[in-house]
Amino acid sequence: MIGLRAVLIVIALGCVTSANSASQVTVTISGTVQASPPCVINNDRLISASFGDVQTDDIDGSYKTITIPFVLDCSLAVANEVHMQVKGNGTWFLPSLLAVPGNTELGIALKKDGAALAINTWSDFNASKRPELQAVLTKRAQSSEIKNGTFSSSATLMVEYR
Repeated sequence: MIGLRAVLIVIALGCVTSANSASQVTVTISGTVQASPPCVINNDRLISASFGDVQTDDIDGSYKTITIPFVLDCSLAVANEVHMQVKGNGTWFLPSLLAVPGNTELGIALKKDGAALAINTWSDFNASKRPELQAVLTKRAQSSEIKNGTFSSSATLMVEYR
């Protein structure tokens, strides 16, 4: 009887111990965070536009307006809300114009869909329709003397989701 009692006590203690013991299982949660793919500007190639031959006396802010040819693919955008910026060095006389190095009296005004586009300033647009960009030569003043010869300027076109 004492042996049976000892076995019952051991079984009872075993049940109490297992009822109070905690069980642990590791839970793993995983996934992949994906940012929206960026718009692709001009198939990742350089954008180039030329004014051609320019008559300095005719530069008046509308003469020689050229369209800047580029392709913009925002087809993978999650939303149509994007904005763009042309980042570059402004002229000393009007910082919203793109500077022409070596020709301090000359600047390049940019337009987006026919409206002024100041450099280094974000401008909203709908990703489903590529905006038209234009450039036009501008003098500091009508009496400004523009240096003869070739000229060039460069800037960076940036497109970003909002």
